[in-house]
Amino acid sequence: MRLFERIFGLKREAVLLDSWLYIIKAMVALSVGFILGRTFTITRLDMISVLLGVMYNLEPFNVSGLKGGVNQLLASTLGAIITGFLVYIMNYQVSFLTVGLGIGLTMYVALKIDYRLVSPVTIFTSIYMTQVLQSNALGEPSVFLTFRLRIYALGLGVLVALLFNFIFSLFYYQKIGRKRVEFVKIQAINALHHSIKGLKDPSLIQSTEYRLASVFNDVDMVKSNIETMMKERFIPFNQKEKEQLSDLLKVVMHIKNMTHCAYDNLFIAHNLGEEISNRDLVKLEEIVHKLEEIDFLNKKESSVIPNSLEFNPSRMSQNIQLMLQECQAILTIYNQLD
Repeated sequence: MRLFERIFGLKREAVLLDSWLYIIKAMVALSVGFILGRTFTITRLDMISVLLGVMYNLEPFNVSGLKGGVNQLLASTLGAIITGFLVYIMNYQVSFLTVGLGIGLTMYVALKIDYRLVSPVTIFTSIYMTQVLQSNALGEPSVFLTFRLRIYALGLGVLVALLFNFIFSLFYYQKIGRKRVEFVKIQAINALHHSIKGLKDPSLIQSTEYRLASVFNDVDMVKSNIETMMKERFIPFNQKEKEQLSDLLKVVMHIKNMTHCAYDNLFIAHNLGEEISNRDLVKLEEIVHKLEEIDFLNKKESSVIPNSLEFNPSRMSQNIQLMLQECQAILTIYNQLD
């Protein structure tokens, strides 16, 4: 049985990110999108946009994804209008010049609106308007019919995605926050284990720094997930559950602070040549042990580490002391969770 799970199962981290449920949701949503897309006369002409609209907007972590769906439609409308107008004034003569100018103008306008991002959907729709031109009853190419087909097909896909985001969220929304925090806790523990090895053996420091850097990405992802859930109006959270989300967000920030301290210690060891004392090493190992004891999915009481406040001029020792305080804060919040 264990061999079967090892071969076909997903990693614990993937399970904590609800990957199985996301796979099932994608399968069901795409099937329904396919059926509905083939049902309507217009959308059946562009099933790719329907199905891509579904997948673009299926959310693995929050409920509705409404903002994302609206942004997809706005981005697609932008690309369709700009390139469609260009195709029209060039009398439907689609060539390398039309395609190049269409993309260029679309990117220019998109960057004028938001200089940080050009949506892939905007680019796709710009290309779409030059390559999938629809014809009217007289057999003449029509920008309007092409625009209508793209928006209808994409819009149907977005609606299907929003519906299944909401339906599936009812099954697991209450545990999303805890799963995300458990995920980032595991990543932090793994990084701290490597940090201890790096402090014991300086030759491992560089590879350990890369591992710690990846934890920051995971922390930011989970932080963003929880903040999105807290702002989501369609989640049926009660007041107590909202407060727990706020507490879980604090745990994530404590983990981030601990990781910063661990990263700084590696920097000190690597660049300043300072060695960690045996006493600090014991404290660090105790912190890791305490984090391993707690499980946000299977709540049980956990004791708090005795805080031995002491002044030590060593920057590395001060970092360990800060990590100890952050761990105590995590354990205090954990014990207060229902």
